Amino acid sequence: MSSSLGFLCTGCAIWAYEGWTGNFYPAGTPKDSRLRAYAERLTTVEGNTTFYAIPSAQTAARWAADTPDHFRFCLKFPKIISHERRLIEADPPNQAFLKATNALGTRRGPLMLQLPPSFGPRALPDLRRFLDGLPQGLEVAVEVRHRAWFEPQQAQVLNKALIEAGAGRVTFDSRPVYNSAAPEAILAQEKKPDVPLVTEAVGDFVLVRYISSPIPEENEAYLPDWVGRVAAWLREGKRVYFFAHCPIESHSPHIARDFYHRVRAVQPDLAPLPWDLLPPDPQVPQQLGLF
Repeated sequence: MSSSLGFLCTGCAIWAYEGWTGNFYPAGTPKDSRLRAYAERLTTVEGNTTFYAIPSAQTAARWAADTPDHFRFCLKFPKIISHERRLIEADPPNQAFLKATNALGTRRGPLMLQLPPSFGPRALPDLRRFLDGLPQGLEVAVEVRHRAWFEPQQAQVLNKALIEAGAGRVTFDSRPVYNSAAPEAILAQEKKPDVPLVTEAVGDFVLVRYISSPIPEENEAYLPDWVGRVAAWLREGKRVYFFAHCPIESHSPHIARDFYHRVRAVQPDLAPLPWDLLPPDPQVPQQLGLF
C-alpha cells in the first residue's frame, strides 16, 4: 500500500439489529456474539446506542475485546450533552462518556457530536468552548442541522472554527431517501434531516453518513460520485469513515460492503474487506439485489 494513501472504514449505525441474523450474521448468532460477528465483516460502527445512554468503561472495554485491532468505534456524544444541556455545564456526563471511550484504546475513532436543529450560529461560542475543553488529541466530527450553517458565509465561519479546534465536520447525504417515493423512504423522511449536501473535507478525517434509498437502482444516481470523491480523499491521505443507513435496515450492511467494493475497484491498494475473507455461509446471501 502506498504510504501516502489514506484508509477507508465502512459500517452501519448499529451492530445488534435483530433482523441481521441469517441475513448479515450466520443464523443462530447469539446476541452477545453479534459485535464480534459484525467486526469480522465490517470495519467501523457509529454505535448509535451511546446517544441515548452512557456506557460504563467496563462495557466499552468488552466492546474493544470483541473487535480486531483495525476496527474503529465512532460513537455519538450522548444527547444529555448535545441536546439537553446544549454543551453548557455538561462536564459530569461528558467526563463519564470520555472515560468510557478511553477504554476503547486504539479502537476509538473520531467521536461524533450531533447538534440539534435549533443549534444555530448564535451558539457558536458554546461549541468553541466545548471543543476547546476536550482532551488534546481527541478526534471529534461535528454534525450540524440548523439551516443557517449551510449558508456560504456561516459555513465558512463554522469550518474555520472546526479547523482551529482540530475537529472535523460530518457529511450528511439524505438526498437518496428524500428523492425516493418508496413507502419506507417516506417514513424515514420523518426522522432524517433534509439538509444541503456539504462535501468539503475539514481536517485529516471525514465522516460520511449516507442515507440510502431502499430501492437499489435509485442509489446509482449518487454512489458513483461518492466513489470518486472518497477515492480522491484517500489519495490525499485522508481517513474516511463511510456509514450506510437504509430505511430497510437489512440492506445497510450490504450497501456498506458494495460501496467498499466500488472504491477498491478504482483504488486497488485498499486492503480487502474482512467480510470478503470469510468462507461463504450457504445460509447467508452474499448479495442483496444490486448491493
